[in-house]
Parts: sequence; structure tokens; C-alpha cells
Amino acid sequence: MFSYYFTPQYSGAALQAISLARKLREKDVGVFFLTVNHDDLPDTDKVEDFKVYRIKEGKGRFGELLLWKNMLRVLWHQKDEFDIIHSHGAYLKNSFVGPVAKLLRKKSLVKVSLAHNDLQMLGKGKGGWLHKRFISLVDGYISISKEITGEFKAHGFPEEKVREIPNGVDIQKFHPAGIEEKLILRRKAGLPEISPMLLYVGVIDERKNVKWLIESWISFCLNYSGYLVIVGPVSREDKDLSLYNSLKTYEGKLKNKLFFIQYTDRIEDYYKMADIFILPSTNEGMPNVILEAMSTGLACLVNKVSGAEDVINGKNGMLFDAQKPHTFINGLLKLRKESIRYELGKVARENIIRDYSIECIAEKYINLYEEILKG
Repeated sequence: MFSYYFTPQYSGAALQAISLARKLREKDVGVFFLTVNHDDLPDTDKVEDFKVYRIKEGKGRFGELLLWKNMLRVLWHQKDEFDIIHSHGAYLKNSFVGPVAKLLRKKSLVKVSLAHNDLQMLGKGKGGWLHKRFISLVDGYISISKEITGEFKAHGFPEEKVREIPNGVDIQKFHPAGIEEKLILRRKAGLPEISPMLLYVGVIDERKNVKWLIESWISFCLNYSGYLVIVGPVSREDKDLSLYNSLKTYEGKLKNKLFFIQYTDRIEDYYKMADIFILPSTNEGMPNVILEAMSTGLACLVNKVSGAEDVINGKNGMLFDAQKPHTFINGLLKLRKESIRYELGKVARENIIRDYSIECIAEKYINLYEEILKG
């Protein structure tokens, strides 16, 4: 598997890749990872007992050339260890898996991780022409939402080569907690024991729309009994911490109404202690965090973005339109009722178990791998 970002760097695509790889390994499918060495880490390593090869990329306009040279070098040496190159991402840098696979007489897959992003520059300019050429050599394309499937269609990709497989979630790790466990976890985290606890999980950046969420919460929270917890790392783009620090100042102003948690290695505990999950993001692919929250039995209130409308249907969660703030406020008002939260969370958990467990998704990938190898 190739992922441009990989642990210890935060990446939703990489987290999904590792989750899938764990389940594939249980089913006797061998996996190793190839990624870019962003932080001068060891060139070869192990993460959760998976081999990881880190390669350098160049700087500047033609930085991809060194990346592609190193990708070919590593995969050439490992050519007897794999049959398929599966890229988590379909950007120009990722699309080189197509020609590499052809050279090595292997098969290749690319997965679009973000709507209106991975394929946005396809065919535009010299880089876009090269992107289109490389990606045309790929054997299969993975869409994680109906919106992304529409993008593939709009770009003229052969329908028979596009497979819609959503992200999956570990339903054993992300499971509901009882009231007593919620209170214990809140005490341990230093959070109020009152309900409802509202939760956002994700990177603190512009695309995730966290500023909008906090500003909307400020305008409403004094008339609402609960509090909002923001859990997630600083964005790679926020190098001077200007966005994070500007938002963090509200924590002191809104005593016991807003809390920031920048790092945790037990994210499942925050889902368990919460009552309502909120995602205000302006663009996504298939958000892992929605699946994790639903698997934990939370009532979800989510902005209408790619992937969200595939999963949330009104019976297992609620959608709002960030362009119409009153729809967010109305959602929060409805979710004041514990009975509504319980029913939404119950149906959400049932839907996740049936359609989005990582077990189910891994089986779909195994079927796809077998199909491509036969083709």
C-alpha cells in the first residue's frame, strides 16, 4: 500500500489504510507500506508489525521526479513480495503507481480519498496531462462515496473499472458505553459530568470548518446546557499555529463550555464519553470520524458533504447545511432530548455493523483484488 502521509503524521487516509491492513492480515493477505519520508525517519521501519519503506521526494516544482525514482527503486527490489500496488490517494504523485505496476508486471489500484480534490487538476496543464496519462494505466479505481463516483463518471473513467467501496470502521474498538462508564471517562479526562457532551474529532484546519463550529457554538451555548469538546491535532498548514491559537483563546472565555484536546492515543474513549458528534467540514471523501461516532452509538449532526449523505439518512443521524446556520441550531435543539439521541445512536450502530464494519469492507477489497488479478 502507498500512502503519501503515514504515521506518525496524522492522515485520515493513512488511518483507514492501517485499519484495512490489519483486517487483511487476519485474512492471510500480506501487506507492506510505502510512504514519503517527511521527518527524516528510518528508511525502513515497522509499524504494528507491518514493514514500512520511507522514500525521499525532491523539493520544488519537479519534486515528484525523485519520489517516482525512489518508488520504482524500492518496489523493484520488493517485486517478489507483492502482486498489487494499492494507493490511498489518486493525486499526480500517487498516480505513478500505474506505470510502475506496468513496468513490474503487477496490478494497481488508486483510491480517491477526498471529493473535488484528488482528481481536480486531471487533464489541466502539463501536470494535469501527465496525471491523466499515469492514472489511465491504473487497473482499478476505488470511490468511497456516490459523489466521488460521479467525479469518475464526469472525467470519463470506464465504469467497469470503478468500484464503490466505502471506508470501514472497527466495531469492536468503537462501541457504545453505558452511562456509568461515560461519567468515569469524563472524570478521568477532567471534563464536566453534565450532558450533553458535544464532540468534534479531526484536524484543526480551514477545510474542517472548526472556526465556523466554534463561532456558531459561541452564539448559542449560553442557552444550551451542554459543552463542546474539540479533539484533534494542529494542521500541517498551520505552521505558525495562528489558526489554532486564535481558536484556543475562546476556551478561556467560555468557561466549562469549550474544551480543546490536542492529542490522545485513546480517541475511542472520547467517543464513548460523548452524547452528540458534530462534523462541520466543508469537503470530505468518506469521513472516518462519522463512521467511528456512529459505531459508538452517538447521535450525529453532520454538514452535507461527500460521504455524509451516503451514510446519514435522518433515522440514524441528522444533516445540516453550514450555509444555513439555523439548520445547525435546529439540530442541536432537537438533540436536547435524550430519547431522540438514543434512538438515532441505536439505529446508527446497527447500520454500521451491517454495512460499514472493517470486516465487511475487507471482504469487498479481497474480492476486488482477486478480480483484478484475474483480469
